[in-house]
Amino acid sequence: MQINQPISDQELFKRFVDEGKPENLFRIIMDRFKQKVYWQVRRILLLHDDADEVSQIVFIKLWQNAESFKFNSALSSFIFRIAYNESITYLKHKNRFRSFDELLDSDGHYSKSITQGSEMDGNEIALKLQNALLKLPEKQRLVFNYRYYDDLPYKEISDITGTSEGALKANYHHAVEKIKLFLELN
Repeated sequence: MQINQPISDQELFKRFVDEGKPENLFRIIMDRFKQKVYWQVRRILLLHDDADEVSQIVFIKLWQNAESFKFNSALSSFIFRIAYNESITYLKHKNRFRSFDELLDSDGHYSKSITQGSEMDGNEIALKLQNALLKLPEKQRLVFNYRYYDDLPYKEISDITGTSEGALKANYHHAVEKIKLFLELN
């Protein structure tokens, strides 16, 4: 069945579930979310190959768990929650909670790992920001990424991470202060 007029994410997903998960509707859902999912996962896992692998798993889990979506929150929250959970599971499985030493280039910088497979143009400020983010504790980095890159409200980040909005605001504030300090010193 074709989609001829604009349809909201919620309506599209409801139709997908109600019609028995037709592949053409799932492709539309994937097209709408694949880039956002990839970058959310990439900012957690950092490496392109890992993010690519986990992004595929996210869409498999979305297909498998479609009926569990209750339609009382944004579809993006449901998908990002799956992406967050799969990213954390991947990190635990790979025993990577959280040593960035393996990402260091031989000269002690993160630059090659950061730019591998990315769309960044490599300008100096973007690289400095990425290096600053790598120095943050994981929770602060995640909250900063959700707010800065994805422009998500604290309520949605809370739904994704299972963390209170107050704690998220504190994490974001601390992240911003640490990033400012890092950028001033470098």
